[in-house]
Amino acid sequence: MIKKPISLLLLLLFAVHLYAQPLSKAFRRNIALGEATWQLNGQPAYPLNVGIFGNIDRLKGLQLGLLTGTVHQEGRGVNMAGFVALSRQLTGLQLSMVANVSQAQMTGLQLAGITNVARRMKGAQISLFSNVAGADFRGVQVSGVGNVAMGIRRGIQLSSLMNVSQGDMKGLQLAAYNYADTLNGSQLGIINVCVHHPRGVQVGIINISRDTIAHKIGLVNVNPKTRIQMMNYLGTSSVVNTAVRFRNTSTYYVIGLGTHYMGLDKHFSGAFFYRIGQYFPVDRKLSISGDLGYYHIETFQEDSPGTPERLWSLQCRLNMDYQILPKLGIFASMGYGNTRHYEQARKYKDEFILEGGITVF
Repeated sequence: MIKKPISLLLLLLFAVHLYAQPLSKAFRRNIALGEATWQLNGQPAYPLNVGIFGNIDRLKGLQLGLLTGTVHQEGRGVNMAGFVALSRQLTGLQLSMVANVSQAQMTGLQLAGITNVARRMKGAQISLFSNVAGADFRGVQVSGVGNVAMGIRRGIQLSSLMNVSQGDMKGLQLAAYNYADTLNGSQLGIINVCVHHPRGVQVGIINISRDTIAHKIGLVNVNPKTRIQMMNYLGTSSVVNTAVRFRNTSTYYVIGLGTHYMGLDKHFSGAFFYRIGQYFPVDRKLSISGDLGYYHIETFQEDSPGTPERLWSLQCRLNMDYQILPKLGIFASMGYGNTRHYEQARKYKDEFILEGGITVF
């Protein structure tokens, strides 16, 4: 479940990598100007290779292909193409409008309009869509959509949507969704997921790890000891409510929705809420708890002095939970809420709260 968002991106980028190999073989002829007059590791190398299809074994200078530029062995300099730039081992700059592919080692900068692919990378990959690096990645990946690496020794992954490290991640991931097998660094995003997290911190709205030693800063923090419960209940604040409670060793988080916040005799209204609290077991089945929550209320009506379009509320509760069956419990709550307008924080109402319902594990 954790790795499903990765599959489409991996498939697409693997297809680009496979496409690059037969492309270079199909255009083995070097349709370009330039002669191998320099030496690179004792072998003839091109200082300049400019044409439609650049196909050379070694580069020590500049290659510019209108459609493709290919360096089959090794190169030092600039490997540039309008469509796809290909190299086996390159130190320098790889630049194309569509894709860059390094089949062995890339040391330097890959800059592409769509995607960069490197088996081993030391440097930076920058693209509008995606970057992929194999093992031994060291450097920076920056993309508009997603970055994938098979392991990061030292580096940063930065994208708008997704970062993935399938191996050991030593560095920083910054995206809406971050995933790492073993995180020895930090994740900053909306959803952060890792299997093991020996060192570092996860900072996001939802943080998930399969061990309990990770440091997490977020609205919902989940580890193997977290018990996830569904809550369904009635109340005097929002009348009908459903929520998910994430219960850790001694703390818990509640995220939920409520309807008819303005009362049953009014038009439909709803609330989205988040609560954080502490609980204390009394015995094996009974526990008491207290929490503080924030409610965002929508009345779905035009703004007026009597009925504002939206409100916010701070609420506190004392709760009592009793476990009837292994998967079923009941609870009762009492508390107090202060509801205000968003504009200038003017008070709308104060109220005492009574609630009761069931929990399902």
